[in-house]
Amino acid sequence: MKKGMILFCSVLMVFVAGAQKLNPVKWTFEAVKKSEKQYEIKISAAIEAPWHIYSQFVKDGPIPTTITYKANPLVQIKGPAKELGKIEKKFDKNFNTDIAYFSNNVQFTQLVNLKVASKTKIVGEVEYGVCNDDRCLPPAKIAFEIALQ
Repeated sequence: MKKGMILFCSVLMVFVAGAQKLNPVKWTFEAVKKSEKQYEIKISAAIEAPWHIYSQFVKDGPIPTTITYKANPLVQIKGPAKELGKIEKKFDKNFNTDIAYFSNNVQFTQLVNLKVASKTKIVGEVEYGVCNDDRCLPPAKIAFEIALQ
C-alpha cells in the first residue's frame, strides 16, 4: 500500500512539473552602436514550432506585437520598429480577417538617437500574443532594459 501511494505521488509530481507555464517564445535584446549618437535596438524572438506571433501591424483580430519605451530625456526614438523575418499571411476564420504572423524567428529593429553623447539605457516592454493552429495563450508582456554605451 505504501509503495503504491509513493508511486502515485511520484507520477503526480511529474505531471505537475510538466504542467508549468508554457512559454514557446524566447526573447533577446541588444543595442548595436551605429555612430557616436545613434544605436540600433534589436529585439529578437525565437519561436518554437508550431507556434507563431503576430505582426505589429495587425489591425483586427489577434493581439499584435507591441513595443513600448519608457520616456528617457536623452533618447529619441526614430519611427516605428522594422520587422525582419519571413512574414506569413493568411485568412483566419476565427478572427474573420487576414492576419500576418511570424514563425520560427523574427527581429524587430529600432533606430534611436542620443541627444548628447553619453551612457544611458533604454527601458521598455514587448507585449505579444502567441498561437498555434489549435489554441492561443494569454497575452504576455516582457520587460527589457538595454544599455547604450
